[in-house]
Amino acid sequence: MKKNYFLLEFIKSGPFLLLLILAIVILLGIVISNHHKETVKMRENVLYVTPKPKK
Repeated sequence: MKKNYFLLEFIKSGPFLLLLILAIVILLGIVISNHHKETVKMRENVLYVTPKPKK
């Protein structure tokens, strides 16, 4: 029973909750950034024209 009590107190502790919230925020950021990756695409066929040299 003491082992279960320790685990319950560990889950209720402040640093564990802070770590859990931080992990959720990071995961949400990754999911949001991956979602926008499909909507914004750059064109791949870009031509570069060199400037004419001055005479």
